[in-house]
Amino acid sequence: MTASNATAELADYVLSVRPSDLPPPVVREGLRSFVNILGCMLSGSRHAGFAIAERAFEPFAGKPEATVIGRRKRTDAMTAGLLNCLSSSINTYDDTHAQAIIHASGPVAAAALALAERQKVAGADFLTAFTLGVEAACRVSMAVSVPPAKGSIAWSQTGICCGIGAAVAAGKLMALNAHELRRAIGIAACQAAGIRAMHGTMCTALMPAQAAQAGLRAAVLAAQGFTSSEASLEHRYGFVACFAEAGNPQAIAGGLGRHFEILANTYKPYPCGIVIHPMIDAALQLRRQNGLEPPAIDKIAIRANPAALALCDRPAPKDEFEAQVSLQHWVAAALVRGRAGIAEGSQESVRDGAIAALRGRVQVSADANVAPDATHLALALSDGRSLACGIEHALGSKHRPMSDADLTAKFEQLAEGSLAPKAAKDLAAECWRLADLPDAGALARAAA
Repeated sequence: MTASNATAELADYVLSVRPSDLPPPVVREGLRSFVNILGCMLSGSRHAGFAIAERAFEPFAGKPEATVIGRRKRTDAMTAGLLNCLSSSINTYDDTHAQAIIHASGPVAAAALALAERQKVAGADFLTAFTLGVEAACRVSMAVSVPPAKGSIAWSQTGICCGIGAAVAAGKLMALNAHELRRAIGIAACQAAGIRAMHGTMCTALMPAQAAQAGLRAAVLAAQGFTSSEASLEHRYGFVACFAEAGNPQAIAGGLGRHFEILANTYKPYPCGIVIHPMIDAALQLRRQNGLEPPAIDKIAIRANPAALALCDRPAPKDEFEAQVSLQHWVAAALVRGRAGIAEGSQESVRDGAIAALRGRVQVSADANVAPDATHLALALSDGRSLACGIEHALGSKHRPMSDADLTAKFEQLAEGSLAPKAAKDLAAECWRLADLPDAGALARAAA
């Protein structure tokens, strides 16, 4: 496989894959990604920001053919794709590729679920298409952001890359031919958008949501004969050239079928930017081991990878969206409350006087020798004592992954408020059986 023909080789590979062709560990990771993201959709459907988007789009909705996850409502497939991805992302609780730092499952799953309710899709075929869509999005992101590629931190990788993954999954489910799928990839690529300046606002969730809808729209257009470049990824003026200072198009098609990027997917134990997670681990460990009271803490000194400061240095977040990307907030919240769940990222927590006071005592220094999933956190106490904790690998990272049982517990927790406890438990069990289900769309309907 060559970098000069990446779009065609990616499309040809995707169309050639049957469910039995994927190695069992790859199938399992696709399943884990799906279980995690459907739980995120259920939780996000109760968010006030989701309700704003739902209300805004309702007057423009078309034929009720797809479920709005977590709600007693159906809408047209395009709107469902956008809304269900928005809900998957709005609590910042979704999956993350360990290297590309892309959240691929939400856009791909939302587009695929919308299609699975328009046409009956066997669970094994759905899981295969979903897995390949996530794989494609991760590879495209690596081509523009992971060394030897040199990208720009200004781009939201999820926003610019995941429409291509959604188009791949949708095109696979729609049985597009090779030319149509190449064009679907191109149509999605020309809609790529997402800037990191939007982080800390509702647009953090809108960017992947737009990618989900763009990918679904791309496949639908391609199926009707709409054209695009069939070399959109590797073209001299194509996707990689546009979004990378120095691209690595070889990452898109190199090793297809032998090496799988989805195996580097990770899942969040805390609903915030992944670079904050090692600091939360350290804060929770120190509080648990020492029975700390917040007023006794005079100073919090953190050494972190430079990426943590580049992405999440927000000492005084003004609302819950800025708090999602505030390392100071999450360290303070973990020390004050002894936990780090959705409630700790809420508007109420942002305004909590004890948390706000402790945020002001956090000092962070960048250290390139600290790995992205590591940190060192030290506390200076009012009685003169010093406490310290080093985290080598954060919980949920590639080196300390969440187990299947962890993901099931997370799913059931996230479903609270959307589904009755038994219904949530039953739906989680059905999700783990996805490959054996005769109708994948039934999962969406059960999540209403």
